[in-house]
Amino acid sequence: MTRVKVLYDFNGEPNSSEISISVDEVLTVTNTDVGEGWWEGMNSRGQRGLFPAAYVETIPEAPSLPSGPPKMPPPPAVMAQAASGVSKSGSQQALGNRYDQTSDDWGEQQDDWDDDWDDDNDTYSEIGPAAAATGRTNGQTQSYQQQQQQHQQQYQQQSATASYYANANLPAPPPGDGDTMSLASVATTVGGGRSRAAGTGKIFTKSGDNYLMGMPVPDVSESDRVHVLLMEQGAIVWKPMRDSYSVTVDSPKKEKKFNGLKSFIAYQLTPSFNNIPVARRYKHFDWLHERLVEKFCLIPIPPLPDKQISGRYDEEFVEHRRVQLQEFVDWMCRHPVLSTCGVWMHFLTCTDEKKWKTGKRTAEKDPLVGTMFCASVFPPEKTLLQSLVEPQVDAATQFVPQMDTAVKTLFAICGDQSKKFQQQWKKEYQRIGEGFSEMARALAVDERRAATQISLASSVGQAAGVFINIGQLFGEQPKHDFIPFSDRLHIYRGLLAAWPDTLGEYRNAVQKRKECERLTAEQKMENGQLQEVNRRVDVMSYALLAEMSHFREERDTHLKDTIRNFIGAQIDFYKSIVQKLEQAQTHF
Repeated sequence: MTRVKVLYDFNGEPNSSEISISVDEVLTVTNTDVGEGWWEGMNSRGQRGLFPAAYVETIPEAPSLPSGPPKMPPPPAVMAQAASGVSKSGSQQALGNRYDQTSDDWGEQQDDWDDDWDDDNDTYSEIGPAAAATGRTNGQTQSYQQQQQQHQQQYQQQSATASYYANANLPAPPPGDGDTMSLASVATTVGGGRSRAAGTGKIFTKSGDNYLMGMPVPDVSESDRVHVLLMEQGAIVWKPMRDSYSVTVDSPKKEKKFNGLKSFIAYQLTPSFNNIPVARRYKHFDWLHERLVEKFCLIPIPPLPDKQISGRYDEEFVEHRRVQLQEFVDWMCRHPVLSTCGVWMHFLTCTDEKKWKTGKRTAEKDPLVGTMFCASVFPPEKTLLQSLVEPQVDAATQFVPQMDTAVKTLFAICGDQSKKFQQQWKKEYQRIGEGFSEMARALAVDERRAATQISLASSVGQAAGVFINIGQLFGEQPKHDFIPFSDRLHIYRGLLAAWPDTLGEYRNAVQKRKECERLTAEQKMENGQLQEVNRRVDVMSYALLAEMSHFREERDTHLKDTIRNFIGAQIDFYKSIVQKLEQAQTHF
């Protein structure tokens, strides 16, 4: 078997056939014919799954020295200069120009070959001559862009620190000053530079710490502002939508590209507010989901249908995926914040290719992502008491894993019951029908000889047909109860998997505040800075409680409707069985 070395980190989607891999990890490839640029392999721990073929390189059979590290510009020396706080204006200007030029040039190269309306996961032979010339596949491009964005943020944070001290008329102590620490130093001391949320692959860089530390935030337009309300009864909620709407996912259609060499399924989305349909593929949903997860650190994002390697064009699979995409879209439409955010509206309304690319780039460069999104949250002026917030967070911390276990159990039961209905019980009732049918044929032989007027054979034959028909009903029934139920549960599986990261991000902020209080007590941080930290943690508290209130309300309504429909479908099914049996009884 072929052995490969991992060049780039990749986080496999939870509850899918993908496997997470890390740089320098060695994998054993078990299948290279998966398609769509994916391979199947096994790591040293015996875990098996799919991973992008572009993220690995083959290890030669004969021992040899490595040819060198993968190309990952810009050079580390330049990165160190930006991160270490070098204040020479010429160096900073050159570094800023380098970022701008490199980012724009690479973006132009992407546009030469990467059609944003086509598949980002095409194999190397399909991505075009420009990509082949540069030697970079789409997965490498994405990794490259993410690093550039992170390094650009570091450069901007450097300038933001200096601006903060200038605007606040505060002295900016040099690194190593023992009296008062700079905001950048506080951010590093309190929270470190980077943390990764295990469940969703979120990365919270220094921008999140800098938000908490009181650094300047980007301007927030009125349309991007998110308001939190404090109701009379004490409930904290997102400001309700002014105009509710719905979106239908319909008319899945198989289309082709590359002169028919590649096929894909496009779904038609029609918003009720304009009735203008747009065509979207699964890859467009995948891009949207990635942007939403990156942007909203305190709002769990509903999951998409699981990825599929084989059988993607089967009619039954396409319809099931359409139903699950409809569930995702419905949840988005009902959320007061998600339903109005810019990237979602761009996804729903853009029909022009050039405008799509422009909006796509704008969303990917959005400065209000991660914890920095809280800069767009405008809560009531009343300060929240931690004695009010902490019990609710603790209760959610206990509730989430228990609910997650219950959902997974029910999801597994739905799968088992569907198989039994479609296979085991369908065959059992058909066997009963076949048994009665064999008896009817035997009786018919005797009746023909005796020439009896009352045909028992006919009555038994009618009963045989009823039992065979009941078997068919069993085979079709999961489409009406267990499968819709499991589709609803699929939404909760994804949401509950994201809640621990959401709660963890908030607890991380609370911990930073405690560290800042300690630094202030040691006179290493100004009181004004601590007040700003307290205010911004308060904003996060409001946002978290508002999302918890929405999730609880949505859960109660959504689950009640789901279980009522499930039980109703079961009642209708068993009523139909009784009617069939009563019909068979009349023949006797």
